[in-house]
Amino acid sequence: MVAEDTLRDKKLVCQDCGRGFLFTVDDQKRYGLKGYKDPIRCEVCRRHKKIIKLAIEDKVPIHEMVKFEERCYKCGRKFYTNFKGKPGENVYCDDCFKQIKHGKINWALLEKENK
Repeated sequence: MVAEDTLRDKKLVCQDCGRGFLFTVDDQKRYGLKGYKDPIRCEVCRRHKKIIKLAIEDKVPIHEMVKFEERCYKCGRKFYTNFKGKPGENVYCDDCFKQIKHGKINWALLEKENK
């Protein structure tokens, strides 16, 4: 394990959406204590994967997980999701998320255009 005084926040890239995310020192400590490797997905993609997994395993019906109305950062369409986006966090509908994931939309350019 790395000494705590040498830890620094890391910028990682999500393997699913290609979006950069911050792996903070606190998160690194938590992961280290549990013996986990660095995350390979951003928080949004991790949640998305978990929802799908739970729905496939029939542990939680998908309609019970969908609770919050959001507006897509790219297209402006309203959609429902199982989590409330953080203030200032960009959220995407499934269609736009898939386009970003499959490289049809460049996430970095989209972020720059909308600032």
